[in-house]
Amino acid sequence: MHSQTRGIRLTDTDTPGLSEYEILKRTFDAIEDPIFYLAPDSTILHANPASATLLNKALEEIIGSRCYQIVHHTPANIRGCPFIKAKKTKKRESYTINLGSHWYQVAIDPVLGDDGELIGAVHILTNIDSIKKIHELRAVLGAIIETTPDPIISETPDGNVLSWNRGAEETLGYTAEEMTGESIERIIPERLRQQHLETLAKIRRGERVERIETCRIRKDGEEIELSLSLSPILDERGITTGVAVIMHDLTEIRTAERALLAYITEAALRLKNPVEIIAHSIEEITDLHMKGEIDDEELHTSLIIQVRHIEKVVENIRELQQSIVLELDEIPESYRKFLMEEE
Repeated sequence: MHSQTRGIRLTDTDTPGLSEYEILKRTFDAIEDPIFYLAPDSTILHANPASATLLNKALEEIIGSRCYQIVHHTPANIRGCPFIKAKKTKKRESYTINLGSHWYQVAIDPVLGDDGELIGAVHILTNIDSIKKIHELRAVLGAIIETTPDPIISETPDGNVLSWNRGAEETLGYTAEEMTGESIERIIPERLRQQHLETLAKIRRGERVERIETCRIRKDGEEIELSLSLSPILDERGITTGVAVIMHDLTEIRTAERALLAYITEAALRLKNPVEIIAHSIEEITDLHMKGEIDDEELHTSLIIQVRHIEKVVENIRELQQSIVLELDEIPESYRKFLMEEE
């Protein structure tokens, strides 16, 4: 058997009272991952206490059994068994398996004799439940990020694009292949680049960044208005390793705001003079009636005339509403229904 252990060799004098074998045995027993040492015929020759815990069996029951019998409860090696592969390749083989309610990464390291033939194998199982859950969570989050219509990107702390979702492709015109690895300054107007650098510096310092309303440049050169939410991406040490950016296209909102502002301004202009005239006329009519200069019938007739004037003003405003809706295609549906007086 090849012995290629490097470093300081343990001797009986290094640890008084303990032999090298005893130290290695205690180390083997202390390892939390289940470990088996297999003979070429799959018989378990050695196993640590973690193996007994995994299989819920005493070590005496495990040692001397074939691994496929006691682990998989099958009469022969399972299909795709990494031990069988390792016997052929003479190299480490591994696979992922679910045992009970837990996931394990199983690695088989062949032990070769002086003639290069396999004389045994070290069989190690590593619990990967947490890794599996992280991968599943990443898959779910990845699906959410990829299907959301809003642009979501990630950058390095100095502003190079790490990821670029479908929403970013549709809103900004660049594909993920075109932007990944590129500087985010590619889509930032020159006048706003210093602002972005200052924002990145704040995030690196751990300062909070409020939602930003700014502009970005599409691939076709069009400048669009966006709101940006920026958050640090932290590693397990709490160090900023990147920046997540969620964008929301403000084009539709800004178009609607401008349309409504135009509507309000025009409506105010159309209402101001007629309403002032109607108010003044009603005040005069009321005053004449109180003085007895007109009777009830004349008062009634005069008020009906003013009501007709008011109806004309309302009709004028409705025409204005309809003209805005017909001329502007980008008004949100809720605004459109309001202006068209739909339910």
